[in-house]
Amino acid sequence: MKNSLLIFIFLIILSMSGRTQTKSFYGLYSDRDIYVSGETLLAKIYLPDSIPSRIICLDLVNQNGIRINGVSLAIRDNEAEGYLQLPDSLSSGTYLIRCYQKYNAGKIKTIREIYISSRFDRLEKTDQLKRVAPSSVFPDKKTDMIQISELEKSYPSLSKIEAGIRIDESLLKELDGSLLVSVVQADSSYVSKCYAEQTEQTKSGMIEKKGIIISGIVTDKKNSEPASGITVFLTIPDSIPGFQYFKTQKDGRFFFLLDKYFGSIQAVIQCFGNTPLQRLNVKLDELFAEPGKIPDFRLQSISGTLKETLARNISAVTLRKVFGQNNYAISPYKEKSTEDYPYYGKATHTIDPKLFVDLPDFAEISRELLPGVKYRNYNNEPTLQVINNSTHYYFEENPLILLDGIPVRDLNVIKDMGTSDIERVDICKNERFYGDLRFPGVVAIYSTKKEYSRLPESSQLIRLKLEAIQLPCKLAEPNLTEPSVPDMRQILYWNPATKPGSMLSVQCNASSIIGQFKLSVKGRLKDGTLIFSEKQFEVK
Repeated sequence: MKNSLLIFIFLIILSMSGRTQTKSFYGLYSDRDIYVSGETLLAKIYLPDSIPSRIICLDLVNQNGIRINGVSLAIRDNEAEGYLQLPDSLSSGTYLIRCYQKYNAGKIKTIREIYISSRFDRLEKTDQLKRVAPSSVFPDKKTDMIQISELEKSYPSLSKIEAGIRIDESLLKELDGSLLVSVVQADSSYVSKCYAEQTEQTKSGMIEKKGIIISGIVTDKKNSEPASGITVFLTIPDSIPGFQYFKTQKDGRFFFLLDKYFGSIQAVIQCFGNTPLQRLNVKLDELFAEPGKIPDFRLQSISGTLKETLARNISAVTLRKVFGQNNYAISPYKEKSTEDYPYYGKATHTIDPKLFVDLPDFAEISRELLPGVKYRNYNNEPTLQVINNSTHYYFEENPLILLDGIPVRDLNVIKDMGTSDIERVDICKNERFYGDLRFPGVVAIYSTKKEYSRLPESSQLIRLKLEAIQLPCKLAEPNLTEPSVPDMRQILYWNPATKPGSMLSVQCNASSIIGQFKLSVKGRLKDGTLIFSEKQFEVK
């Protein structure tokens, strides 16, 4: 009796351990298994409970461990959805999409293989392809408690497709979060593998609790040692520029949080020495995790059916590009600024040079248009001072000088700017404070071109185009301008946030593409188990 009780307890512990392990990984789904270069990959991610980070990374890696691109996705209710743009220049072959969180990227990742055909490769020379050979495949259980009904075995092209989804009441109580429902092109001869990678992590990263964290290090160019106490500026140029600063730690490292920015943004990171003679080097950390261990691959013969599917897909994608068909719509959402004024405060004066006579350079503009600003240029060494409204004397130190919100110390950058180059100038004729930074007056110049090309190249300055938190993307209705233009969609329906219910319906239209398609329903149970139900049909 005692031995039986011990065995029973052991089985319970083992069962709980298995559930905990399953739920510790991310569930990663892509809309399809095979793609063509230049297409967009849609993804849905399920995350474990009680994770501290609010950002998850999704990236694309090739067989050699080289990252192609990546995005940062916002987590909502332990789920995330997003997309990856597959470059047109990719060669044919197997690629890996990975999801992970940066703070524990060295420990846990979920990886799914996909196959990408280049639009410019010759398929007749392709007889074999490499497939991932992981030691264990991620568990994904088919369930008969989700029934797909009313779906015909075949449909004519461009016809209407309607189907019902019935979910057992007992399963509804066990579902955790939303369902992913999709109708996409399928080929049973190629089904991608998904696996989890767990390794021992020696060092944890910083948790992205509110948004993307940008980090880096500043070193002294003279001895290559980390430089501590150096002020590093991050500027997001705009009509109301974003601005942050960080004083480097003893190890020379700095960190910035981007929690209010979405989509593609321009950013400038720069640092200045504590003395005019100190020369520094600023370097950013990678925004995404290292490729890490690449799985083994094995050669597999390519079937005639798959070869036909790949050829058909290449033709479809090429036609979509020729006719400018875009199947996806990026949400125009943008975080609205809550700031009424730039970080340096309300300007004492705002001048629009275009309202006055045309002036050739900044010396003329300052002398004729900018009250309380004294600009001098002796022996090609320009100086700038701002009057202090409180004392009616000029500040002895240089003011904060900004070009499109970016701090500038070399006045040669602005000396040639004339009326046609300047949109407006803000002047602050008082001491201003930002954190523990003190500004003896401010002269903020906003240019008309916003190119930032006037900023000189330097080891102390980095210009970068940054993909902040990705904007939501949804499947768009086909935009067919002419009746004779074929509808070449391979994705007919995609809803990654379907609210579970006992009865669901799916309605969509078939495209001009013939071949096999499938309706899939995917979800997660409260114990972390990933489940799916699917049914195939043919478009003729």
